[in-house]
Amino acid sequence: MASHLGANFDVSIMKTCFTHPVTGSDVFIILDPCHIIKLERNTFGSQKYLIDQDGNQIDWNFLSKLVDTQYSEGLHLGTKITVRHLQFVREKMKVKIATQTLSKSVADALSYLCKDLKLPAFQNAEATAIFIKKFNDVFDIFNSRNKLAKYQFKRPLSPATAEQFFSFFDELSSYIKNLKLGSIPIIQSPRKTGFLGFLICITSLKGLYNAYILENKLKFILTNKLSQDHLELFFGAIRGKGGYNNNPSARHFEAAYKRLLVHTEITGPSSGNISDGNSVTILSCGSGREITATDSGDDLTDSKQYLDFEQDVKNNIPTYISSSSAWDLTDYSENVVGYISGFVVKTMKKCVTCTKCSSALESSEVISTLQRVKQYGKLVKASRFVIQLCTAAEKYFRFFHKTTNIFNKNIHNLLETLKINTIKTLPPEILSHFEHHLFDDDPVDGHAVHLIKLILHHYFKLRIHHETAKNMDLSAKTRVRIVLTKTILFRHE
Repeated sequence: MASHLGANFDVSIMKTCFTHPVTGSDVFIILDPCHIIKLERNTFGSQKYLIDQDGNQIDWNFLSKLVDTQYSEGLHLGTKITVRHLQFVREKMKVKIATQTLSKSVADALSYLCKDLKLPAFQNAEATAIFIKKFNDVFDIFNSRNKLAKYQFKRPLSPATAEQFFSFFDELSSYIKNLKLGSIPIIQSPRKTGFLGFLICITSLKGLYNAYILENKLKFILTNKLSQDHLELFFGAIRGKGGYNNNPSARHFEAAYKRLLVHTEITGPSSGNISDGNSVTILSCGSGREITATDSGDDLTDSKQYLDFEQDVKNNIPTYISSSSAWDLTDYSENVVGYISGFVVKTMKKCVTCTKCSSALESSEVISTLQRVKQYGKLVKASRFVIQLCTAAEKYFRFFHKTTNIFNKNIHNLLETLKINTIKTLPPEILSHFEHHLFDDDPVDGHAVHLIKLILHHYFKLRIHHETAKNMDLSAKTRVRIVLTKTILFRHE
């Protein structure tokens, strides 16, 4: 159809616009970036191997090894990739799964494992990391939403960013044209659509810049406005009105559309007795008792069963410290803990008001190698005190999970148990980080103790959440809704 309108998608010509029959202005063709990134992920995932311009192999198996490494180490390298992302066949249409697979965080993780840790399993993974990084960046350019975005490729196209973007476009165009699927150039293969799609988008965006920004008709272009996301949102709203039926009848569509129209046209009166945005509790009822209390009023933390359980854990600590591998952290884990510590500090800064305590949280240097790799914005640098504390917390968390299991139903007040027993394993010199501030108030229940407990609280909350998500991911069977959409939807009709 595009060729009939006057466009030509031949790579050597690449004319991505046609003349409007009435206004005479150019109409630029842009393929939906979300669909393009899915097509590229599908090609990469199904073919497994691609060859770049230098003859290096781009290998899907490195992503599988990354997921396996993250599960075996118990910590993720700041990525969202899981087994679900590798088994994407039943979820090909989900954009989130594709963008999280071909993301900067995955590229950084591969680069870190290859260049910094130098793991044998990730030897020659740099070409795969470069491939993922390039397509993450071009997707970001075509998905810009915020005029004030900080990350370089998420900013809108404007005179301030044009030189950088166009230089990257030229580099990427050459990269795509030299990619090979086996011995055949990727843009000449049957799986060319996704790669050709970005070449078309690049040419059209350059044309839009020349036609509208250079002519002073626009100051900048937010490329997300050029996608079909807004149409997808409308379709999603229609589906939502029908129980998420993705195949509604004409009558269902009409009813849903009318409800959407009514919903969007009803607004609150400006002079009435109500105020938009207020959240008022009409009726509330609280039990007024501790969360560990039974219906009869007894506290479970005082029960013989719980006290015996706690004593057993305490008695086992010295033995496991000297003999259990749960207390040993690899370089991988130590660097990830250092990276997580930065997030803990970022959270703490919002609630710590003491200036001396706040200064003990941050450092001027980057201690974690992983954080140095991933630092493209302003990441918070945790101090050695916080990293040392989080490392001790990680060691005890692994010991506790290995010997007792955090999902044990007999455990009550899990967070308190983890915090108290971790504090007992801390070396006395950890308090030296507070220097003279330690003597400014009660040393038993002063700022130092409160700060340590607060850091442990935030770290353990993160770890419990991650362990729960990992457990659900590993134990999840085939997603029934995806396989039996119509069967489930119309089961009672």
